[in-house]
Amino acid sequence: GGIAFETGAYWQDKQRDTEILEGENEIDFTLPDWDQFSESVFTLRNGTPSASPADAGVNSIEENRLDFYGVFNGETGALSWEAGLRYETTDTTITDATVSITDDKDYDFLLPSASLKYELTNVDRITASVARTVRRPSFNILNPALLEEEMGDDDFIGNPDIEPESAWGFDIGYERRIAATGVVGLNFFYRDVTDLIEEVTTGDEGSGGPGTVVFRPENVGDGEVYGLELDLSTPLTAVGMPDTGVFANYSWLDSKVDDFLGERMFNDQSDFVFNVGFIHNLPAMDAAFGVTYGKQGDAYGRVLTEEVTTSYGANLEIFVEKSFGSDLTIRLVGQNLLDSSKDETFNKFDSLADQIARNYDEYELETESAGPVYQLMARYAF
Repeated sequence: GGIAFETGAYWQDKQRDTEILEGENEIDFTLPDWDQFSESVFTLRNGTPSASPADAGVNSIEENRLDFYGVFNGETGALSWEAGLRYETTDTTITDATVSITDDKDYDFLLPSASLKYELTNVDRITASVARTVRRPSFNILNPALLEEEMGDDDFIGNPDIEPESAWGFDIGYERRIAATGVVGLNFFYRDVTDLIEEVTTGDEGSGGPGTVVFRPENVGDGEVYGLELDLSTPLTAVGMPDTGVFANYSWLDSKVDDFLGERMFNDQSDFVFNVGFIHNLPAMDAAFGVTYGKQGDAYGRVLTEEVTTSYGANLEIFVEKSFGSDLTIRLVGQNLLDSSKDETFNKFDSLADQIARNYDEYELETESAGPVYQLMARYAF
């Protein structure tokens, strides 16, 4: 009856072994003559260092997945649709050899999904979808070892007890075709997130001493994220420039989650991202050139005793390419032509009480910038 059905299974086995050793090796010697100095240097370079496993530094993580799915799809006149169900099972085993402890964690998720496309006219279309998704914690998140100065001057320690992050999502959009190959679209999305995974501070001082902290991933609670996306890509045929194509995309984002100080956006999430540019073909010269400009909004992150606001500079990219026959193409690209920078503002506090009262322990500004990057590439087909 015009309805198709597909079913299948997915299996995956992943394993990672970690070995972090620590130790301090010192050799005291005097230098009465050059021969003894050379002998001491040889001993330092070729001697066997004494090192012992760091706490939780020798471990093994294994993840086994077995998933089953079934999906129906069909088409009725101007309406095409798809509906499916996926059952995902995960078995994670973490073995800490330093204390001879094995931790098993099993979980499963039932993930339904459905989507449809409706052709309003021969150039207008509405799309909609709803689905449940899951984000498993990566091995970096699960690794129980302490990694010193993993995040700048701060330390990072994994969390083997963390729960996977899941979400219910809804999208609805409108698309309109422009000329033969152009399209413009507007899409709204919403995600209801459960067990959001973010990095938080443990309250412990980092290995770098005062002013440094230890980060740890945690399930910080439930939240929601939503936004609008606008996309445009079309040749300028309507204004007599069929060899010039323009493109633009803009995403506005917002989110909500409650932490120890109240409501905020998801950590380090920009409130907008956009790109705009054009590509112009020169058929008579078998060449082309184009320009892309991109920018994203400020991002704010808040953890215990530290708040960071990050601002990003704009990026400008230009390319020129020339083909020689049907086999060889030379392409010159210039990136970061505006000397883009990343500016960070740090507000640091000694305790939660000081953070609430805004009694600063440290206020810090950091700026990181880079110059342009130029690439010359040659592509040859044979």
